[in-house]
Amino acid sequence: MSSPEGRDRFRDRLLFALSFMTRFPVPSRVHEAEMPSFLGAFPLLIIGLFLGGVLAAADWLPVVLSWPMPPFLTAFLLLGLWIFLTGALHLDGLADTLESALAPVSPEEKRRIRKDPRKGVYAIVALNLLLLGKWIGLLLATPGPAAVFLAPLLSRGFLPLLFRLLSRGRPAPEGGLGALLSGSGWGAPLAAAILGILAAFGAGGIRGGVSAMILFSGLLLVGSGVLKRSDGLSGDLAGFLVEGGETAFLLLLSL
Repeated sequence: MSSPEGRDRFRDRLLFALSFMTRFPVPSRVHEAEMPSFLGAFPLLIIGLFLGGVLAAADWLPVVLSWPMPPFLTAFLLLGLWIFLTGALHLDGLADTLESALAPVSPEEKRRIRKDPRKGVYAIVALNLLLLGKWIGLLLATPGPAAVFLAPLLSRGFLPLLFRLLSRGRPAPEGGLGALLSGSGWGAPLAAAILGILAAFGAGGIRGGVSAMILFSGLLLVGSGVLKRSDGLSGDLAGFLVEGGETAFLLLLSL
C-alpha cells in the first residue's frame, strides 16, 4: 500500500493536471504549492476517463429519457458540452501551434507568434476545420457512445508517451508544460498508453482497438512533423495533439 505522502502527491498531481486539462475549479493551494517535477501519466488518464464518461452519459441521455432528437442536433450539443468542459484550452493550443508552425519565420519569431493572443488566418481556418471534423465525427462514429468515451481517454492517455518520444530529439524547455509532460520515466507513460489501447479494444471491439493503435502512430508522426516547424515542446503542442487526437479518432470510427 502506498504511503500517505505518496497518495497526497498523486492527488496534487491529479488536481494540477485537472487545472491544465479542464476548466473545473481546483483548490488554490494546488497552484500555491511547488510545481511538480512531472505531471504524471495516470492523472491524465483518469481525467480522460472522467471526461469520456461524462460525454458518453450525455450522449445516452436522450435515449434514457425517451427524448429523441435529430442526430445532427445531438452532435452539435455534445460538441458544445465538450468545449465547455475543457474551456477551449486545447483549441487555443491547436490554433497557436499551427499559427506558429506554418509561419516561414525564425524560431524566435515563431515563439512570439505562438504567445500572441491574436489569431491569424491559419489559426482561424484550423479551428473551423477541426470543429467541423469533430462535429462530423460525433455524427457518424460507430459505436457512438464508445467513440465519445474513448476519444478524450486516448488523446490524454497517449500524451505523456508521445511527449517522451518527441523529447528524445528535442528536449522541452525547463519550467513549461512540455517539460512536465516529458519529465517522467518510461514506465508510467507506456503503461497508460497500453491501458488506453486495451480500453479501446474493450469498449470499441477490434475496430476501436486498431483505430487506437493507428491514432497513436499518426499522432507521433504528425507531432514530429509539427515539432520540426515549431519553437519546441510546449503546452500548446499538447493542446494540438489532444484536439487532433480526439477528432482523428472519431473520424477513424466514422469510416
